[in-house]
Amino acid sequence: TVRRGLAGALLALLCGCSGTVAGEAAYGGEDAAKPTVPPAGLGGVDPAGPPVVGTCYTIGEGQAQTPLNPPPPVDCTGEHNAETAVADDSGLGAGAAYPTEAEVGDTGTPIGAAVEQVCSLTVVTDYLGGDELDDPYAYFAPYLPNEEQWAAGARWLRCDVFYGYAEPEPAPGVMAGALTGAEAAAYRVCFVGTPTDYGVVPCSKEHDAEPVGVEIADLPENAPYPDEATRQGLVGSCAEPVEAYVGGPMPLGYVADVWIDSAQEWEAYPYARCVLVPAGGGRTTTSVRG
Repeated sequence: TVRRGLAGALLALLCGCSGTVAGEAAYGGEDAAKPTVPPAGLGGVDPAGPPVVGTCYTIGEGQAQTPLNPPPPVDCTGEHNAETAVADDSGLGAGAAYPTEAEVGDTGTPIGAAVEQVCSLTVVTDYLGGDELDDPYAYFAPYLPNEEQWAAGARWLRCDVFYGYAEPEPAPGVMAGALTGAEAAAYRVCFVGTPTDYGVVPCSKEHDAEPVGVEIADLPENAPYPDEATRQGLVGSCAEPVEAYVGGPMPLGYVADVWIDSAQEWEAYPYARCVLVPAGGGRTTTSVRG
């Protein structure tokens, strides 16, 4: 199972800066990820115009990893898988040459640093209307103008939030504020499988466990793969995180557990996740947070 949620949480801590450095773009800040207007439609026709927060897109296969290949806008009332959450300035002047893939991928360059900073898991949860306790079934993709837009004078840098855990999937609807709406379960991560072998699905689909945000059970750093007794012994460390996640005592019909995934993945992802599971076993199709 890809531990993208945990990596994103770390990135959020590393990239939560808001100061501006001459010649570089700065992360737009949490306020920039809160749309003050309804999600946009097709937008304007000016190729140099800046992105509008809330504009919708359909990111193609593999396109989430290509900052120099931004998807064009689509109508938000139709099928889409991404929306712009942050629009910023790239920090590159009018006379700057179009960046190369190598420059964009090198965090030691001004544009590479700007691309790395514009997106974080904080941007994702904020745009969806969630909080730091959510592990959203969504992620981010940064984009610069394409060559035609660049030639027309565009120098923006944007962060799109896409629906899906590892790759974009069609969104259930408009994503802005979705974690506060009736379809919130579709935007939270849940697990399907067993404590030592599981995959990730949205909580709106049948699942066996709901992680308590991105909380980690109390296991020492560099600990070996837990045996069953050790795994069971970690459950008590999840009591306070569970209360924080649900906003009170353990919800009726649920118990805490710890899921660790397979021994093969432990070396790369040594995380013991605090989760909630149905007390009598079985699966659910909702989230304890709504």
